[in-house]
Amino acid sequence: MRVKKIAAALICAALVSGMTGMTALAVVESKISSVTLVVEADLEVGQNIQDQEIEFTPKSDKYTAGEYEFLNTGFTWSEEDIPTVKVSIYAEDGYKFAVSKDKITLKGATLVNYGREDESHTLVLTMQLPPLAEQTSAIEQAGWTSTTGVSWSQSAGAGSYEVKLYRDGKTVGTTKTTESTSYDFSAAMTKAGTYFYRVRPVNRLKPENKGEWVESPSRYIDSDTAAAIYQKGSSAGEWKQDEAGWWYRNGDGTYTVSNWQQIDGAWYFFNEQGYMATGWIDWNGTRYYCDPASGKMLANAVTPDGHTVGADGALMQ
Repeated sequence: MRVKKIAAALICAALVSGMTGMTALAVVESKISSVTLVVEADLEVGQNIQDQEIEFTPKSDKYTAGEYEFLNTGFTWSEEDIPTVKVSIYAEDGYKFAVSKDKITLKGATLVNYGREDESHTLVLTMQLPPLAEQTSAIEQAGWTSTTGVSWSQSAGAGSYEVKLYRDGKTVGTTKTTESTSYDFSAAMTKAGTYFYRVRPVNRLKPENKGEWVESPSRYIDSDTAAAIYQKGSSAGEWKQDEAGWWYRNGDGTYTVSNWQQIDGAWYFFNEQGYMATGWIDWNGTRYYCDPASGKMLANAVTPDGHTVGADGALMQ
């Protein structure tokens, strides 16, 4: 009887010892105290919501992005939509999440809510992407309508378009801005060469949001055709003024933005809204000065604040 009791005690001791050993061998998980995620999406008005793809790039190897779903109702995107997404982030082996809302950084989206699941091994984030009204859809087609006329497909969300002409691979003139989906380059195609143009959309609500450049097919203009275009000429532009300032309307209805334009032999700089700028202008690492009264760039002169500009208008050091 005593032997049985001793044996039972030994078995119990062995079990306790084994359990203690298992506890000692339990994995100690490191805590993830911050999360940074880059969110990239190419969403377009009119596209099927569930067919759109998003790319999530974690800025750490301690966690990975998993499945996601759009929470928006309906079947296709409309311009009024604010894309809302829920995504699961998984901790790698040996880690678990211990983050607060202020330690979650999203680039390309705004955090709405978050939660932890699976004993803090999964982080579920709900986020909003930029409103579709502040984006532009891609220009699907850009072509020629005549010898000098061009047109392109409309971009949803665009309020205007920037268009640049090229001859033999080099830009001709300045970037033009138009609210139309067509343009006439007759004023610039007065020399023989191979021409093409590039166009991109500018968002209506946020002009700083611009789409990708789209390139047209090329077109060769011989010297006879170029001479005929030159002889035909184009209508002259005119200065306009409103409550915001002076701007110059070209003969084709366009106006220059964020660039220089030569008008009647003088150079003028037009800001991002297309208005004539005065005073000191910083351009490509060089400073120029435009007269406060006339807007003309000074050359070979001394500015009102005592600095000298050279023949090209650049500030002399």
